[in-house]
Amino acid sequence: MVKGNYVKKQTLSDKAYFYLRDLIVSGDVKGGELLTEKKIGEKLNMSRTPVKRALTRLEQEGYLKSVDGVGNIVRELSVKDLADIYELRIALEKIAIKSSINNISDMEISKLENDLKDILEKKQNLESISSEYLIRKDEEIHMLILENSTNDYIKGIYSNIKSQIDRYQQEAYTLTDTTVESTEFHLEILDAIKRRNLEETTKILEEHLKWSYEVLVKEFIKL
Repeated sequence: MVKGNYVKKQTLSDKAYFYLRDLIVSGDVKGGELLTEKKIGEKLNMSRTPVKRALTRLEQEGYLKSVDGVGNIVRELSVKDLADIYELRIALEKIAIKSSINNISDMEISKLENDLKDILEKKQNLESISSEYLIRKDEEIHMLILENSTNDYIKGIYSNIKSQIDRYQQEAYTLTDTTVESTEFHLEILDAIKRRNLEETTKILEEHLKWSYEVLVKEFIKL
């Protein structure tokens, strides 16, 4: 019998997978770009076999598409994919908040509120704020809801689409600046959570996510 926590050792294909996924999510590798086993293997100093497994996994998760006679191409971001992801995201977060609203501590809320108010103050003073920081704060709000939920199945499903959400979010901060509007939405959500008002929190959360989706769609249509 093995005692203690079992930690899965990261394989070469895992390393290749996370390396490539991070490049795609961050936008360093754009939609339509070709990924070849040979070049990736040379870059990571590994054989083609683990690279091939990583590419297959990325294709299964919707990051790549295999084109006969061409190879593995990074899938373009699309309005259809965006709609599907946000439909699922809204449903999951609305369910998660039901059990998490009473588990989120006042200390967690207060810290995030202070960070968000600081963002608004910097915007008002025309100070620069990195997109990485804004994305991180945005993520913290929503992960606070997910991680405090008692529904482990929701956490599992959300983790499967999180990197796809991150990819669209990264693109959003590149395409448009809605920092003030988004931050104000987040402050309203935190205020409703602080008052443990489930109905109001759910309403604002859904409004925020639908607004976020509509902003993204408008920007994608322009491309």
